[in-house]
Amino acid sequence: MKIWLPAIQGGSGADVFILRLCEALRREGCDAEISWFPNFCELFPFLLRRVPPPPGTAIIHANSWHAFAFKRKSIPLVVTEQLGVLDRAAQAHKSVPQFIYHRAVIRQFVKASFRFASAATAVSDYTALGLQRSLGVKSVKVIYNSVNTETFAPDSKKKVIQSDTFRLLFVGNPIRRKGADLLAPIMRALGAKFELYFTAGRRQLSPRDVASNMFPLGRVTNDVDLVKLYQRSDALLFPSRFEGLPIAVLEAMACAKPVIAANTSSLAEIIEHGVNGILCPSDDIDAFVAACRRLADERQICNRYGRAARDCVESRFSEGVVIPQYIDLYQRLLSS
Repeated sequence: MKIWLPAIQGGSGADVFILRLCEALRREGCDAEISWFPNFCELFPFLLRRVPPPPGTAIIHANSWHAFAFKRKSIPLVVTEQLGVLDRAAQAHKSVPQFIYHRAVIRQFVKASFRFASAATAVSDYTALGLQRSLGVKSVKVIYNSVNTETFAPDSKKKVIQSDTFRLLFVGNPIRRKGADLLAPIMRALGAKFELYFTAGRRQLSPRDVASNMFPLGRVTNDVDLVKLYQRSDALLFPSRFEGLPIAVLEAMACAKPVIAANTSSLAEIIEHGVNGILCPSDDIDAFVAACRRLADERQICNRYGRAARDCVESRFSEGVVIPQYIDLYQRLLSS
């Protein structure tokens, strides 16, 4: 079964989704192939309508922002919604230009994609509900994002040495939607016995948004380096205000790290408060500070949450659980 995964490079989680989906499908024995297109095509996806699919393509699977451009006669098209930027809940976290761009341009592209879709999927229940609210798309199959639990795993060779310093990690594009503006206030309140190591994406934090106990890591895209970061941390700090289903959270949990996150959008579908992490009210700096201090003061609880996080990912979000759901969908489309 030949699966074509055409994608426009945007330097976001959607790129990671396509890349890892392709790798996972190949590990399951499928013939999957990605075609990458430059970022400017995001504005002009209709220019890609004449791009021929690879020979033997049986299924086309693409992101909702541009999937309509890859609809080909007699080949089923699977469209996946990753973030749901048209959801009303996302509006408060956009700049005015973003709001206009999403409303005037992306909305039309997404509507066209789902109109041409043979099957629609979303990466979380929350994202599927958002599609129904914003566009009236009702027949959406929820297939969660996944993580390779063999690559992202605890360090079995590491000796448990309890340090006086509690190491937090933030992975993602440091933007307002991700709660990056909350990182410095949280870390200033926590003080010297806490450290936060943070990555960059398409943007970086300005010096005024970095506290003295925050340490930039730059852009980290290599899985080996990411795994080392998770393994060396004590917990993931994730105060994001709106998510589809964050891959960084799954990666941290697969490495047996508890997550301190905002109780917003899809995060409660992954994190069970008081079991594998801590959910805080959105924008509540005091709550995040208290959660960090609790895990630092009670290391046994921190470790217990981490083990539960690993168990959760293995049972619900591992590639071995998720990828067969896509393969089953492809096969049903072909048989019908």
